[in-house]
Amino acid sequence: MLPNFLVIGAGRAGTTSLHHYLKAHPAVYLPAVKSPSHFYCTTETPGAGPAPRVTQPYFVADPQAYAALFSGVRGQTAVGEVSPAYLATLHAAPRIAARLPHARLVAIVRHPVDRAFARFVGRLRDGLETRTRFEDVVRDERQRPIERDDAVGTYLPASWIGHFLASYFERFPREQIRIHLFEDFQRDPLAVMQDIYAFLGVDPRVAPDVSRRHNQSGGMVRNPLVRKLWSRTGAIRAGLRAFVPASIRDLAFGIVTRDLVPVSLDPDLRADLTALYRSDIERVSVLIGRDLSHWLQPPDAGGPRA
Repeated sequence: MLPNFLVIGAGRAGTTSLHHYLKAHPAVYLPAVKSPSHFYCTTETPGAGPAPRVTQPYFVADPQAYAALFSGVRGQTAVGEVSPAYLATLHAAPRIAARLPHARLVAIVRHPVDRAFARFVGRLRDGLETRTRFEDVVRDERQRPIERDDAVGTYLPASWIGHFLASYFERFPREQIRIHLFEDFQRDPLAVMQDIYAFLGVDPRVAPDVSRRHNQSGGMVRNPLVRKLWSRTGAIRAGLRAFVPASIRDLAFGIVTRDLVPVSLDPDLRADLTALYRSDIERVSVLIGRDLSHWLQPPDAGGPRA
C-alpha cells in the first residue's frame, strides 16, 4: 500500500504538531516515523539524473521499505505521511506525480524569514548548528544563489517556498492541494485541522487535543547545565532518532524545553531579508490565492517570532 495524501511541509511551520493532530483522527493512518522523505531520497528517479544523496539515517529510500511503513493500515481511509523535505526541493514533485498522481497534498507555509530564523534557533538549541549568530548564517548562505533546485538542509534557500510550491501546482490539480498559513494554524489550530480533515475526506467533527504545540523553536534552554548537556549530545540524538520511540523523544524534548529564554532577530536584518524574499512572497500569494502583503511589513510590537 502507498499513501493517498502527503504533508509536504514546510519545515518549522507546525508540521510536527500537524503530524500529532492527524494521528489523533481514527480514520487517518500515519506511520510512526515522521519525515521518511522517500520522494526526496528515493533511488528511483523519474527521467534522468542521479537522485539526491540520503542525508538522514531515518530517510526511507527503498520503495519496498517505504510501502512497508503503511502495512499497519486497518480500515483507515486517509493514509499518509509527513515529510517537510518535499517542500525544499524541485525533485520531489515529479516523483510524487509519477507514483501518486491522485494524492492529496497538504502544506503549511510561514513567513520565510521567521521560518529560517526559527530553524536556526532550534538547531542551535539542539546542538546541530555550530554557528552561534544568525548573521553568520546569512552571510555564508548569501554567498551562493538563494534559489536552488535542492535546498534541503539549508536556512535561507529552503525558505524560498514559492519556487518549490510552484512545482506542485504545475503537476497536480488545485483541488488536490490544500495550503494553510502558519499564523492561521497558530491562532486557531482546531479550525485548520478540521478543514484538513474535510479535505482528506474524513469526519471533520473530530476535535484533537490542540492544547500542546510540538517541537516549537521557542528559544534557548535557560538552565546552563541542561543547555550544555542537551546541545553537546545533538549529533548522538540525531543518530539514534530512528531507533528511539517518538513517545520517549517527545518526553525528553518536553522536559528539556519547558523553560526557554526567547531569542530575538535584529529588526534591520529581518527587514533586509524580507526584501530579499519579496518576489517569492508575491509568488506564493498568487499560487495560494491569499493576500500576503502583511508579510512584507515590519512585525507587530513584540519582536520577531522564533
